[in-house]
Amino acid sequence: MARPKLDLQQIAPQVSPQMLVGLLDLAGEFGVAPERLCAGLALDIEDLRRGEQLSDRQAWRIIRRALQLTGRPDLGLELGRRENLSHFGLPGFAMSTARNYGEAAEIAVRYQAQTGAVTNVTLEEDGDCLALVISSRMHDASMLPFLIEEVCASVLAISRILIGDHFRPHAVELAYPAPAYAERYGELFASPVHFGLARNRFLVARHWLQSPISTHSAAMSSQLRTLLDQGANAKDALSHPMTAVEQALQRSGNATLSIEQVARSLELSVRTLRRRLSEAGTSFRAISDRVHAEAARRLLCEEGMTVAATSKQLGFSDSRAFRRAFKRWLGLLPGEIRRN
Repeated sequence: MARPKLDLQQIAPQVSPQMLVGLLDLAGEFGVAPERLCAGLALDIEDLRRGEQLSDRQAWRIIRRALQLTGRPDLGLELGRRENLSHFGLPGFAMSTARNYGEAAEIAVRYQAQTGAVTNVTLEEDGDCLALVISSRMHDASMLPFLIEEVCASVLAISRILIGDHFRPHAVELAYPAPAYAERYGELFASPVHFGLARNRFLVARHWLQSPISTHSAAMSSQLRTLLDQGANAKDALSHPMTAVEQALQRSGNATLSIEQVARSLELSVRTLRRRLSEAGTSFRAISDRVHAEAARRLLCEEGMTVAATSKQLGFSDSRAFRRAFKRWLGLLPGEIRRN
């Protein structure tokens, strides 16, 4: 029987870090060092603060550790209620320039991939309500309450920022049993909350959709949508498996990094990684050579580093090994490419 293919979304570095940076900061308030949540992921808190993207698997690891180490099962509610427009990145600012609440909701859903979401949200009509239907991209049922709580609580927080503290959802429907802290849902949403249903939905009464947004700007809204469309096109390229390998190699800056080390950072077996790259028409060695040839060329020609310093920077044991690798990469010796 054919083996099911690995979901590319699980390893592709296409998750914007905004939500996870907020989670790391919140965990720090509860006494858990951010370094503990990022351990072994080939990136750290500073990488995330600089906007480095990560994969669904890496996001899953951070969230699971946060839940375990903080001991707070209601962490999703706590995180979501603290979020503001800046936590949603460029789509958040675009929402603030929309004409009304309904347009802001459309922006949020259309460009959700650029908000750092690890869920999928769709819109559907339901009588006198608009329903946000939320599903998880993570194949871990134990993670579902956190993910749905974070989305619902953040939607509530953003809605109140956009149109006022008087906003209330019509109802919140959840596809998991009521947790031990279920009373927090009622306190937070001030609306009916139903557990154990077929789907996760955040229902908004239709009369809210025409609520104007005081910070609306037609010109700025148009400019931001252009940028978001460009970002959406860039996101499509990140679904290629070699992109995940390229970013892992670029982060390390070490030309001697092995396929075993890269596979471990992506939480894959070496066999699976080789198979996915082969299906994409490439190999680990081809990607590694290309990434490190460019790094070596940049260090030598643009930054003016010596051959010895470049060799050390890229992790080689001596300059002779670096020269041999450089010749294999580019067909020239380091001195020749500098002269050229």
